[in-house]
Amino acid sequence: MQQPIKRLGELLVEGGLITPAQLQSAITHQKIARGRLGSNLVALGYISEEVLVDFLSHQTGVPQMDVRNIQIPPQVLKLVPQRLAEQFTVLPITTKEPKSLVLAMSDPSDLNAIDSARFASGLNIEPVVASHSELRKAISDFYRRLDEPGSLTVELGANSSQDEALPVSFSLAPLPMPSGFVTPAKPVAFPRDPFFDGPTAPTQPVNIDPFGFFNAVPPPPPPEAPSMIVPSRASSKTIRRLETYQTRTLVLGLIRLFQRRGIIGQDELQHLIANLVEAGEIKDDDRIG
Repeated sequence: MQQPIKRLGELLVEGGLITPAQLQSAITHQKIARGRLGSNLVALGYISEEVLVDFLSHQTGVPQMDVRNIQIPPQVLKLVPQRLAEQFTVLPITTKEPKSLVLAMSDPSDLNAIDSARFASGLNIEPVVASHSELRKAISDFYRRLDEPGSLTVELGANSSQDEALPVSFSLAPLPMPSGFVTPAKPVAFPRDPFFDGPTAPTQPVNIDPFGFFNAVPPPPPPEAPSMIVPSRASSKTIRRLETYQTRTLVLGLIRLFQRRGIIGQDELQHLIANLVEAGEIKDDDRIG
């Protein structure tokens, strides 16, 4: 019967490197701070990184690696995306024939990290154990350099033999400005008019509205309609009051006023009165011949 695989915390307790109480404290801290159990033990000061790396290397049979002073080719870094490297704290180191990738890990027993790196790179994974803090710093430094513009080498005549290839180096970094170079001024939206800003600019105000579009005199108001009331022919005489006129004169005067104002037509009132008399609605006893 196969024995169950012991976890890292149990192995550390059995090895006498931490106490059961420290293990429980680290597990509680891990639920809050997340991360691997080993990094939480180091953060709490229960074990040093050097001791933890030695223990992991001995238990798993995986060699150790110092990632502080190494060189990683850019094409190797690109085999594992930065997001995956930061998530699992892994760093691709180099490739081996026929199809293997040396991967530095803080926990070489993390099968999920190994499977993810294998899927991303398409290569078999050979893990090596490294310090967690050194790995975090190396991941940040290496991938930042990968994003920065640097020098590239292009081989001309790649189809020829290795001895005939001509390496050509060039840099993608911006060229320095030569001494004495003056940055041209940013052009304005509307250039200055030499007529107004030059030496021949007029000293007196210029009429900017020669056609009078903005200062035009408003047209005179339309003449008032002529009054329909006939003015008195004898202006010097005193105007009589209405109550001094006979009723017939007042009625005829009102009729003429309504006709001139367009209220009634010239023959409209006559037809109306004739119809009313014939219908018997009014009487005409004082008809004038």
